[in-house]
Amino acid sequence: MALLASLTLIFIDSRLNYLTSIRSTLSTAIYPIQRVASLPSDLVSWTNQYLQSRADLKEHNKSLQATNLLSSFHLQKLRGLERENLRLRELLGSSFRLPERVQVAEVLRVDSALLSQHVVINKGERDAVFEGQSVLDSSGVMGQVMTVSQFSSRVILVTDPSHGTPVQVNRNGLRSVARGRGLNKLLQLEYLPHNSGIRVGDLLVTSGLGGRFPSGYPVGTVISVKESPGKNFSEVTVEPTARIATSREVLLVLSSPEAEVTAPDKIKVIESDKDEIGSEGR
Repeated sequence: MALLASLTLIFIDSRLNYLTSIRSTLSTAIYPIQRVASLPSDLVSWTNQYLQSRADLKEHNKSLQATNLLSSFHLQKLRGLERENLRLRELLGSSFRLPERVQVAEVLRVDSALLSQHVVINKGERDAVFEGQSVLDSSGVMGQVMTVSQFSSRVILVTDPSHGTPVQVNRNGLRSVARGRGLNKLLQLEYLPHNSGIRVGDLLVTSGLGGRFPSGYPVGTVISVKESPGKNFSEVTVEPTARIATSREVLLVLSSPEAEVTAPDKIKVIESDKDEIGSEGR
């Protein structure tokens, strides 16, 4: 009987569509039940999709961070090369103005303390560096070679308290000795009487006395002159023209007694393992 009733209802629904409204009502009524029944499956699918998207985002974020770090590194490298190129241009431009032959060296290490101001450069005995050799940068006198080893040399800076540089005032030729003052990286002129006539802003150059430094190289600029009544000499403070704290490349002045005296504007660049740069005359 149940089977017959079912078949009858199916026939009537398929032919006459009497049960369409009933079926629609029942579908609406059981929809919440279907949603509740599918909720666990939907929740699992949504969770998997969320976790996968989060993992993808984290991986993508790591990749972007690595790319950004690499780009920043390359940018810093390019900036460093640009600064190095500018320093070398300044250094070579300075060497073109020097009548002596010079050799380029690089600062390897800075050994600065309260009572000593030294740097170590990458040139030594194999490069014909010698004790007492003058050391310059693109702006002025830095110091002189103190000790020499096979592959490097130690340079005492003009700011070392034990170092004195014979100088003269470029304006009037007044001679004195510029003594280092240690960590403050300033110099002090010794034994200048009150009536010496030195002024703030005067440029000091090497006098050539003593034979250590060739004459005419910039050493410093006078930044203060104090005349104390109880003292016999003026207190003259000098700021070095050399960039003591920042120079990475320096010039070693080579003795060249055989150099010919010809045109002062002719410069010959010697490309060798010693990085020598020389001029043909003064």
